[in-house]
Amino acid sequence: MLWSDVNIAGSGSWIPPIRPRAGARPDTPSAADANGFGSAAVATGDTAVGMAARAALKALRHAGAAGSDLSLLVHASFQDVDHYTPSPYLLRALGTTVATGMEIGAASDGGAAALVTAAEHLTARPDARAAMVTAGSRFPAERWDFVHEIGYLAGDAGGAAVLTRAPGRARLVATAHAAVPRLEEMSRAAAGVAGGATGRRMAVEQTGLAPHVTSLQEATRSCVEQVLEEAGLGPADVAHTAVVAIGSAVLDVLLSGPPLHARAADTSWTFGRHVAHAGPCDLLLAVDRLLRGGTVVPGDRVLVVSFGLGFRWTAAVLEITAPVPGRTAA
Repeated sequence: MLWSDVNIAGSGSWIPPIRPRAGARPDTPSAADANGFGSAAVATGDTAVGMAARAALKALRHAGAAGSDLSLLVHASFQDVDHYTPSPYLLRALGTTVATGMEIGAASDGGAAALVTAAEHLTARPDARAAMVTAGSRFPAERWDFVHEIGYLAGDAGGAAVLTRAPGRARLVATAHAAVPRLEEMSRAAAGVAGGATGRRMAVEQTGLAPHVTSLQEATRSCVEQVLEEAGLGPADVAHTAVVAIGSAVLDVLLSGPPLHARAADTSWTFGRHVAHAGPCDLLLAVDRLLRGGTVVPGDRVLVVSFGLGFRWTAAVLEITAPVPGRTAA
């Protein structure tokens, strides 16, 4: 899908204190250590939607916009037990009563999927001035502490972006999607697990991803090839790659083949590994860091590679259109 006049005008992140993995021992490395994780952002007071609200307010300021400019808010979350209706909370925090608020699922693909939803809204409503995308994740230890045993750490965070039709900081060039619905059984409740149980509820939490690596590689390749073809680009035209922070070993497997022939170290993983996997926030955090961190210049193309349980993928190409403070073109 090619997009016309859809831009990211501003972005925001809220990341709580980053802490080393509790109980980590250098003499007994876990699967998470082998996957490149060593720390995680841990919220002690904020809820997931509270962190999303903080990120959204930062995104509004970054965009030079107000809550009254928004006609849509799309919020992505994953198993938020604190807020059953997060979008009205966010609308109240942003000071608007005119925007439509909705929640979107898509697990770890939620942040990227929400960007596409907001872009569709702006395209369908030429009179719309701006749309807000938010994501929030909080992973309580009593439910998620064991995940280091299956290869990753879960991080808490909030992320946001403001999309407009007017020129912004980055232009949305193209998007593509892929899905492998036969893998949906991986995110069902595991046999014999009650709904209120803590620990390994889903089948994937008991089996891991290893049995399905070939399917994951093929879907990732298909999605990336589609979006690059739509944008008329080759891998060499990509200056930066933003990915879901699911671990260096996993990302190496998914990205090292064609068409990218890339490694985790070539992507936003170098930042994400410290925050840990923050579910649908990962891509919004990575984009915000690029737009604020002085690592891009106008004309740079950014490839977004997102996926989540289900399994579904979103890939996108962004083009940087405004200079980032502290960085000048070569």
